[in-house]
Amino acid sequence: MTLAVCLAAVTAAVSGAASRPPALGYTNSGHWVAVPGLGVVYHVNGAGRAVDAQADVGEVEPGSQVVQSDTSGYVVGPSRITEFGKSDLAVDQTLKPPTGERPVALETASGPYLVYREAGSVVRLGDKATTIPAGGPLGEPVATPDGSVWLHRLDANSLCRLAPAAERITCPALVPNGHTGALTVVGERPVFLDTDADSLSPVDPDGLGQPTKIGVDVPRAARVAPVDVRGRVAIVDPAAKRMHLVDGTDLGRGRQPAPPVTVNLPDGTYSAPVAGGSSVVLIDTDNRKVLTYNADGQQQHVADVPEDVGEPRLRRGDDKRVYVDGPEGTRVLVVDEDGSVANVPVVGTGPSASAPPVSPSAEPSAGARPGGSGPPTGSPAPIPSAPPRSPGTPTTTQGPRAAPASPPGMPPGLTATPEGDTLRVAWGAAPANGAAVTDYLVSWAPVAGGAGGNSGHGGSARATTITGLTRGVAYQITVVARNSAGRGTPAQTRATLPAATRTATVTRGRPTTYEDSCGPPNCHFMHIELRGFAPNTSYHVDPHSSEKFDYNPGATLRTDSQGVLIFERFPFSSPGETIWVTVRDTDVESNRYVWPAA
Repeated sequence: MTLAVCLAAVTAAVSGAASRPPALGYTNSGHWVAVPGLGVVYHVNGAGRAVDAQADVGEVEPGSQVVQSDTSGYVVGPSRITEFGKSDLAVDQTLKPPTGERPVALETASGPYLVYREAGSVVRLGDKATTIPAGGPLGEPVATPDGSVWLHRLDANSLCRLAPAAERITCPALVPNGHTGALTVVGERPVFLDTDADSLSPVDPDGLGQPTKIGVDVPRAARVAPVDVRGRVAIVDPAAKRMHLVDGTDLGRGRQPAPPVTVNLPDGTYSAPVAGGSSVVLIDTDNRKVLTYNADGQQQHVADVPEDVGEPRLRRGDDKRVYVDGPEGTRVLVVDEDGSVANVPVVGTGPSASAPPVSPSAEPSAGARPGGSGPPTGSPAPIPSAPPRSPGTPTTTQGPRAAPASPPGMPPGLTATPEGDTLRVAWGAAPANGAAVTDYLVSWAPVAGGAGGNSGHGGSARATTITGLTRGVAYQITVVARNSAGRGTPAQTRATLPAATRTATVTRGRPTTYEDSCGPPNCHFMHIELRGFAPNTSYHVDPHSSEKFDYNPGATLRTDSQGVLIFERFPFSSPGETIWVTVRDTDVESNRYVWPAA
């Protein structure tokens, strides 16, 4: 069966000229997040685990989400969709969504797409924003690697495809009468989980393929990950607090599947699972936890969801990372392909900057393109949703207006280079964004947690030196610029002072005596130096000689703040014998020293 397509009514308006951050180019890696209070969207670099760009987009409606294509980003709110360019970070136009419902966003090669499940509509964003009716309410949509969007029509119980660039939805498969379930993707194929038959079936061009029993009983309320993890489909049974990982490879070929893996989840309320590169990611909303598991059901990591995130939301990025954000946009949790979780604060205060809110103009008839004269050639007849505009009538645009100063941009070119016992930190001038940069704040802290430090520098500063760091410890270095509008987007990098080589040396020290066994002229202390050890740490040092290996029980002593310990102990008086020391619970052994005669 096929369903007719109608085009969305859109309101196009180009924002006034204003100052812009430097032009940047992006692929679909990373994640954009909107901060409603600032009218700003930030780009989170998943690999770098840091914010690396921002765009001022005017008013951001509460609860807005951001999706991206190769060239544009889209801030999707209840009453407007604001498009901005990823090359110049400037607002291009606004679009009017078909409904105020929060859509499911799909970032695909042919999209992005917004699926309005209750309204039964799909919006394809891009050069020609188009609304395509699905004909009824929809289940959770999925996208295959070829750019196709697959939909479950709940009222007709049919499985439908919107092909890349297509203007019609086709429905090649029907779910068995009375059965329920959900779509997912295994490899490159759409697959249907039948929760009544407890089976997986490939969705083929000519219908539903041969079902394969999954080996577990799943309820109708089960939540399914939209893509597989290494051939396994993650299914969460919320009532039983279990997750099943079932084999989805070679479906429809009569092959016996591998046994399912069942994971008993901690007590809590769980979101639908989302699959990353090699991990399944869950959110426990009761306990505000992010949990990650591998394809074998082994738990990888557990991380807290900070309170300022608000109600957490999961999104799989095109880079196969999973991003956790919230309605306020204050921070993003980045789940890497190995299941590790990084907490990335989204920094930026002050008023929104360059791009002012765009005022809607008169809406064209459905199917009209911004500034155009009618529907595209070959498209179905449009269904009007607003009074039509005469052909050739130009779109009303908002004239330029002065933009207030905004916080500075991110300092470019941040580096942190070890120089002896210090780190040399250098950066470039941050974009001023309408007000001179007054100062830079440099801060540092161990990546694994612990005390760090900070220092302030004038607006002309481009480098500083950090001292007092511990060798072998990875530090995160942050540089943020400030002007009269507030602090800007931080630049971050990581650096480690190479761990020093641990050494122990022994020579003859000052003269001494010890009872009747050690006296002049040959009795002296051993002079011992330990370097490169952990600071402020106790170590047990044992002396040895070639004739009497354990002639002395040794001593426990503490290094200083630099990991150095210098002392004189252990009287010795046997010329010609060889002495040395060892440090317990380490592999450190000193030089061999032949005791001289006086």
